[in-house]
Amino acid sequence: MEPIGYNKKRAIELLEKFNLDALIATTPVNVFYTTGIPTLHVAPNPILFVLYNQYPSFSIITNDGEVFLLIWALYDSVEKFSWVKNYERVGSPKGGLKLLGEKLEDFGLKNKKIGIEALMPRYQSEFLRKEFPDASLVDGDNVFLEMRLIKSEEEINRIRKSTQIAEKAILNCIESLKEGITDNELLQIARSTIVKEGAEGWDHLTMNIGDSDPEAPGVGTIVKPGDMIRFDFGAVWKGYVSDVSRDAVVGQAPEKGVKAMENMIKVQEFCLENLKPGADPKELYNGAYKYYKQLGKGFCSIIGHSIGLETEEAHIFGPGHTYDGPIKENMVLDVEAWQNVRGQGLVGIEDCYRITSSGCERLSSLDKNIFIR
Repeated sequence: MEPIGYNKKRAIELLEKFNLDALIATTPVNVFYTTGIPTLHVAPNPILFVLYNQYPSFSIITNDGEVFLLIWALYDSVEKFSWVKNYERVGSPKGGLKLLGEKLEDFGLKNKKIGIEALMPRYQSEFLRKEFPDASLVDGDNVFLEMRLIKSEEEINRIRKSTQIAEKAILNCIESLKEGITDNELLQIARSTIVKEGAEGWDHLTMNIGDSDPEAPGVGTIVKPGDMIRFDFGAVWKGYVSDVSRDAVVGQAPEKGVKAMENMIKVQEFCLENLKPGADPKELYNGAYKYYKQLGKGFCSIIGHSIGLETEEAHIFGPGHTYDGPIKENMVLDVEAWQNVRGQGLVGIEDCYRITSSGCERLSSLDKNIFIR
């Protein structure tokens, strides 16, 4: 069995870059990434996620790129899901910590530099500090982030499939649009489509009808003629997520909404023209916002965020960017631009793109213009 995205060579390079002797993964997403064990909340049986507080899984990556897995004693299917050959089982949090300590000693890490996640539970990090006072425990989040930013072909294929499923859910919702339909009914259509199309579930079902709260649909909001309806959906297929949004309207589209969408599409296209390996994300964002100011007034959100096992692994460009390096080949970015239009809520566009050697490849396929019903 081959890793999905984990790359031994890249792991070795990154541990050397960050001057680490080892790296410990404790969050379900990074344990999954480094081992393949189904620790995610959307696994066919998410028991490893549900019982994580009682039976935590760990993976230890040493500076030779090898991975050791520590997992719940009753989980008997490691060989079916994981490429990791070196693993042991434990039956309790206390037993897990004991074995973790023993393995760190076996690997000669008692007084070495070890990267840990910021989200490592406190009882685990305190145990390490107490048992290994001579070790240097440092923030390892950026190492995991850099590992995951560059996607393998298999990861890209999974994101592509996830995107197709999310788009199918959006299309089914748009085809069902009519005066009087509620957000609850639309959410049910989205959920049933995503499951029917073979996804494990949905990552997010963001939706606003007119100026309703897009982050809290499902309160009985009714579609009225002239309302702009924004569908922002993400499916999960084999652990990997998608992020696509489209706007639709029943009847006549409001002029200000149409104009906003035209501008958002132009801004997104500007970003795509400049999105290529080696590009400086800060310069890209500044150029895109300057271009937007030539088109319209008011605030515009322009964001390019990495997508993979999480919807927003990191903001590569935008006002809240958390990544300072250049754009690299085989990153997968969701590029979005949207405005808050008075009386209509959020109006905008977002699609997923793979960075290629010469530019970018669109993974989504829906028409970008407002859908009229």
